[in-house]
Amino acid sequence: MKPTTVNAVHNLLVCSMTLLALSGCAGLRKAPPPKSAARSQARPVDAKAQKHYYDLGLQQYSKENYGKAKESFQQAVDFGPNTALGVKAQENLKKIQQILKTLEEFDSK
Repeated sequence: MKPTTVNAVHNLLVCSMTLLALSGCAGLRKAPPPKSAARSQARPVDAKAQKHYYDLGLQQYSKENYGKAKESFQQAVDFGPNTALGVKAQENLKKIQQILKTLEEFDSK
């Protein structure tokens, strides 16, 4: 890659990490669940396990281990997609997908 391309990718990653950290650390406010959400969750949410995987995802993301971060955030979603952490994890998964897509595009050039 050209030095300017490397700088652009680095800047993109730094901005993404900053946004993720700010959105994840700003405090979690629980939004009222949709009326159908209570019925759609067949098993009780394991909040402790969900937080563990969410925090692990943040750690991996900050180390730029996007594959591992993606796996951890997905596990957090699996523990409860309609909880505050589940929604945040889904948002982070979308950000990771965009980063991976951008990196793939830079590598193909």
